[in-house]
Amino acid sequence: MHSTNPKYLYLPNQFWSKHDLCFSLVSQIEEFVIDKQYNKLRYMSIPLTEHDLLPTDNENLYEYLLRTNRKEEHDMFVYANIVNALLMDTCYFLQEALDCSLKMRLSVTYALLRKPFVYNLLVFLQLLYDDEFLDKFINNESFDSTKVSNEDKKNLIRLSLKNSVSLKEENVDDIYDVIFNKKNHDSIINYSEKALHLSTTRNDYKTEKMNLNFVFSTYNNNLSLWEYLYSKLPLLLLYLNDVLDSLVIPFVGIDDDSFHKRLLKRIDIFKNDVH
Repeated sequence: MHSTNPKYLYLPNQFWSKHDLCFSLVSQIEEFVIDKQYNKLRYMSIPLTEHDLLPTDNENLYEYLLRTNRKEEHDMFVYANIVNALLMDTCYFLQEALDCSLKMRLSVTYALLRKPFVYNLLVFLQLLYDDEFLDKFINNESFDSTKVSNEDKKNLIRLSLKNSVSLKEENVDDIYDVIFNKKNHDSIINYSEKALHLSTTRNDYKTEKMNLNFVFSTYNNNLSLWEYLYSKLPLLLLYLNDVLDSLVIPFVGIDDDSFHKRLLKRIDIFKNDVH
């Protein structure tokens, strides 16, 4: 049935609870961007003495750090800049995706999900588990940060699940299939492909005759898209939060008590989900 609550616009009421759950999980990611305790991602200082060399005219911070043999600090600044920028980017896309779901603009929702999960997630994982990532990112002009083999994607997911507080290593295939597996009809990469392109030609996800992807969707089609969205997105956002915890918490040096409160808040988010 159609929503009668202006908060949820066109979203059928059977999805309201899951929508709120997803929104709350995205808000936990947003805390990394707006909460002062994570300011180290945005503001860092470099101690200087009267004997230290000063930056020359038109020399940026990164050039200065390398010239003065402060590679460790240089890499730390690069790391923080990447993480903070991608955190904001991820929040923007996820928040807009959820907003478009309420408006029944589901082709836009699925198009927006592509960037945070198919692309940004890979950078987060490589920052965590590929020791050569920063060096390649900094020094290799032809380096593609999202060009990762399927096997390497699985390995990165497997490594991340070893540190997960919410999921198990056995979930590797589940996470991979729902995000990256092009052979899986119901994957984010396939749904977003159809959302972005009027015609798709892969045999396992080919546009039907007399059709243009998503353009001729009926209300029943939309119901199916909502059903998929709210059955998969909570798991993906839970996983993404776990990955980002591993990426951010050690870097900013949050104490155990604050991290514990963050996890308890996440548990409360799921407890408040009304089935």
